[in-house]
Amino acid sequence: MSFKLERKPQFIHLRWGADSFGLDGVAEFKSLVAKHREDHMLVNLLAAEEFEGVEDLQDLQAERMDELFSCILIVRESLMHLFDEDLAVVPTVLEAEDYFGMEDMQRQLLDEGDDL
Repeated sequence: MSFKLERKPQFIHLRWGADSFGLDGVAEFKSLVAKHREDHMLVNLLAAEEFEGVEDLQDLQAERMDELFSCILIVRESLMHLFDEDLAVVPTVLEAEDYFGMEDMQRQLLDEGDDL
């Protein structure tokens, strides 16, 4: 396995450890999503210098977001052009944590609106 999982209080931080991310990484990510269905995820891909299967990765990310779970990808700024600009893709861990905080506030406001 090339992902290292670190559990934080509000989310799981997955850290990719290889210099390339391909279909094997997508399959591993899919397996981790299945095991952690109820968790928000920050997916740190900063170690990766090459990507294959970006569309499959983004499909998984979009599925998580459709289920109202955060799934934020962290990639090198020089590689961000490979990813859909409409999805949550940021160049640093700090920005990912900030993005998560904003999504969490939105979820709370939606929950409060449902209670009215």
